[in-house]
Amino acid sequence: MPLKPAISTPARETLRTAFEDLQRTITPADAKDFPSTTLNDVRKAVLDIENQLAARQCLRNMRRLSPFLKGLGHYAKVAEVLCNGTPYLPWVWAPITFILQAASEFVEAFEKVIKGYSRISSSMSRFEILSDAFIGNPDFQETLAIFYADILQFHKHAYVFVKRSGWKLLFLTSWDRFDKRFKGILEDMVRHEALVDLEANARSIYQANKAHQEVQSWREEHLGHVIQVEQEQAMAHYQSILSWLKVDESDQLAIFDSVCLEGQRYPGTCSWVLKHSKVNAWLRRQPDTPVLWLQGSPGSGKSVISAQLVKFLGTNYSVIHHFCTSAYPTSIKYEEILKSLLLQLLKRDGDICAHIYRRCVEEKKSPTRAILEQLLRTTFSSFCTEPSKNAYIWVVLDGLDECEDNTKKRFVTLMNQISSETPQCGGTVCKMLLSSRPSPVLSSSLRRKNIISLTEEEENVAAAIRLYTCLRLGAQFQKSGQLEITPDELTEIEHNIVKKADGMFLYARLVLDYIMTNIFYSADEIRTSVGKLPPKLSDFYHEILSRILVCLDSRSKTRIKCVLSWIAFAKRPLKRLELLSAISFSEGTHNVSNIAPAHILDICGPLTEERSDTTLTFIHVSVKEFLQSNSSNLTISEPDSIMEHGAACVACLLSGFEVFGDLHQRSLTPQELHRVIKGLHGLHVYATEYWTDYLLSQASTPAGLNTSSIFFTLACQLAKRLDADADTSLYNDSTVSRPSKDHVVMDKRLDRLRNHPGLQRQVNRALEDRSIKKIETEHKDPGDQGRALLHVLR
Repeated sequence: MPLKPAISTPARETLRTAFEDLQRTITPADAKDFPSTTLNDVRKAVLDIENQLAARQCLRNMRRLSPFLKGLGHYAKVAEVLCNGTPYLPWVWAPITFILQAASEFVEAFEKVIKGYSRISSSMSRFEILSDAFIGNPDFQETLAIFYADILQFHKHAYVFVKRSGWKLLFLTSWDRFDKRFKGILEDMVRHEALVDLEANARSIYQANKAHQEVQSWREEHLGHVIQVEQEQAMAHYQSILSWLKVDESDQLAIFDSVCLEGQRYPGTCSWVLKHSKVNAWLRRQPDTPVLWLQGSPGSGKSVISAQLVKFLGTNYSVIHHFCTSAYPTSIKYEEILKSLLLQLLKRDGDICAHIYRRCVEEKKSPTRAILEQLLRTTFSSFCTEPSKNAYIWVVLDGLDECEDNTKKRFVTLMNQISSETPQCGGTVCKMLLSSRPSPVLSSSLRRKNIISLTEEEENVAAAIRLYTCLRLGAQFQKSGQLEITPDELTEIEHNIVKKADGMFLYARLVLDYIMTNIFYSADEIRTSVGKLPPKLSDFYHEILSRILVCLDSRSKTRIKCVLSWIAFAKRPLKRLELLSAISFSEGTHNVSNIAPAHILDICGPLTEERSDTTLTFIHVSVKEFLQSNSSNLTISEPDSIMEHGAACVACLLSGFEVFGDLHQRSLTPQELHRVIKGLHGLHVYATEYWTDYLLSQASTPAGLNTSSIFFTLACQLAKRLDADADTSLYNDSTVSRPSKDHVVMDKRLDRLRNHPGLQRQVNRALEDRSIKKIETEHKDPGDQGRALLHVLR
């Protein structure tokens, strides 16, 4: 009796890897009958499916599977020796029954699967004429193993397609994306089919080995190429969706980076959170604890904790996040929150990205609130790509209390719907962390919530503030030449600050800033001064503002108020030069020759901070709240700011016309270039983007446009100038394309300007033509300074 041929190690490894990969993908429930399934069982199942389709009057040509099943029969006879003693062989045909049965519910999917199996059959014809004569050849064994791996790879993709949650919605898009890989599988089989011929007829071992190496090299290169093409296509789809949604991701990046920086400067101050039992339950990959609500008063460190949790989750978890702050008005709008979360999900799933691109971008749908909600639901429910287990995704939303009540309700309602669904195997479990102040609206809307109140975590928060205080004081007093303080004195000062802060990081920061900026000769002086500081945050702000204003005359106080108003109510955070330019034009005159001195921003330093991107913001959102309250000794209001900021924007544009209006006929003079370099026209881009919004906002107030205001007067002057310039400027420039009507979204507030047709016409035109991308494009062309500036003016 002849001995069984030895099986080569590479061939056995290829078989094992392919088998285990498919076994991990298919759920145990679906695979329970695979070991006992025969090829005849599959043939019978195919006939049963054909009869079911006939009963539904959806008959397909199932005979197309006959060559594939026949080829599998011949392959099995040859590969049986290779798979002897293993459970591998039935997995070549057993998944077919399940895949066809599932796909038969969706005719388009069924057709794609049938065609796929039919195409595979054309590469299996050689096995009909082969015998066991070559089975002892190691190279032939590897070829058989590659066929096995390729067939199982197709089974795996087809199975995932029909098992994924929402698969009918995504199938056609996903299959089209898979087609490149499938063509690679088919090409691989064709090349190995040629190897079968070569190994059967080769006159030299060298010739066969060389062919094997070439095919293996092609296989690796092709897979690398397919992966690269998929990544490039996914990125192109993502960029198109980004443009479709009209989202600027830089805002969220700036907010997150700023908050993260606080935690990174003082490591360990948030470590207690990861040890908290409720946080640990929320972090576990289990469906319990779907919602965790982190509550705290203003300045208690909620945002820093949220950011540190995001960074921790980012290493081993799928996490998306959004940070709301009134410093960035777009961040607190409902639609922008949905867009932010949706885009982060799309970065993780090329199939859903391609689906949204085809169904929304190519079909030119508008990203309405209803569509965004539906897309977010679909994306969450389809997030899992492994049918054998659930996918978990963590959502962190910070500062929801800064949004309007309607936004809070809508978002929580949507997330309740998403997170409350109990997924079957292969579904998505959404776990959400909300970080905010206590809110009756959120309390009544949230379901199954677990609450961590920082007010009740006195011991942990006090320890974190003590560490923060220790790090800051240590860095200050360990410098040479500083006040000499003993360790015991330093500990006592730390204790006093922690007690004074009473669970509020922000208060501790203000006290430490006070210590760092004042002159003390002894530890006793520090202790005494800390003890005399106001106990309430609002009183502390009042004292800081009083110190800023105490030596200023009325004109200077008005200018400080102007700075604070711009920081509080600008449509987006302004960079240093933008803010100085804005202050320069805020008196409503366009005949400005000097930019406001930079030290005006330094005077406001105790209440403001400059971020890494040079934007100016308050040290905390509570500063803005204080300045708007009756407790403030320099009250600011949003209605007043609309008038002032609108006038500044229009004045800036008129100044641009005065200085640069004829640049289409000449070049910049040195004096004009100097105006640009020193930043006097730094507000131009902001003014171009928002002057119409200021005008429409004022027109939409109950009182309507104030026709006696400086803002209205300047706006009328700008409209007349634009009318006069229309025949020779941008609007008649054949190189500048106007947007198609399909892409123009008209502002309903335009009707408020019907009594002022000149203004209405220019605002309407500006809304049509304004495009940040166009402005940025023009700025990149240094060859035409005049046109760039005129485009900015528009």
